[in-house]
Amino acid sequence: MGVGSRGVRRASLFAITGVLWCARSLASLTDPAFTDPDTAWDWFAVVSFSAALAVLAMALLSFARLVGGRAPMGFAVIAATGAGIGAVGNLIEDGLQVEWAGDWLYLPGVLLLLLGLVGLTVAVAVSGRGVARFVPAATLIGTLLLERGGGVLVLAAWLAAAAVALRADKARYARPLT
Repeated sequence: MGVGSRGVRRASLFAITGVLWCARSLASLTDPAFTDPDTAWDWFAVVSFSAALAVLAMALLSFARLVGGRAPMGFAVIAATGAGIGAVGNLIEDGLQVEWAGDWLYLPGVLLLLLGLVGLTVAVAVSGRGVARFVPAATLIGTLLLERGGGVLVLAAWLAAAAVALRADKARYARPLT
């Protein structure tokens, strides 16, 4: 049997997450002026980072459902909430040049994201199996090293998560119907 649409959607979300983080990370090697965007490349840095955070929020929730368990889902909700708030805060602060958004939205959002990722890393390490254990830890490390190419690690992690999602969905559809 083949893979269902749920597995393909989940794998696509995971792959897009990794690609966005990798693209933004590699863009930072050119030193864009994302805090005061002027050129199209500067704006790419602002928008791609906010997009990476927003997509990460969705991917973390989907990943936690894939892994299963209350603790992974709880920590994923914390991290996803932080990523979503951080995405909005980044757009308002850097994109619209509204300074208070950095202190009141972006910073608290990123702190929630990091705390949630630490908790998710531990929860998945305890309850997860196989390569799924690697995903939150690599995401945490990659986000901390974003400006130094850490997005490449995030890409590898989320491509691995995409493979896990496809394999899990294929196994679900391979069971005989009774």
